[in-house]
Amino acid sequence: MKLLLLLTVAGVCVALSFLWREPWIGGVGLLIGFVAMFTDRDDVEVHEKNGYETGKSERNMRSRNR
Repeated sequence: MKLLLLLTVAGVCVALSFLWREPWIGGVGLLIGFVAMFTDRDDVEVHEKNGYETGKSERNMRSRNR
């Protein structure tokens, strides 16, 4: 939800920079967009406590071997 909100604010800032012909507003919008992309957390549930494979990838590998 935070990603969508920040990208919306970034899009509005970039649009306003074209509307008001003030390039610094677009720069602020791009900075907000970069912050949104790099602070977005896409947590993946891990199957085992110390494992690195998710349940889905584990199932896909096992089904291809048969």
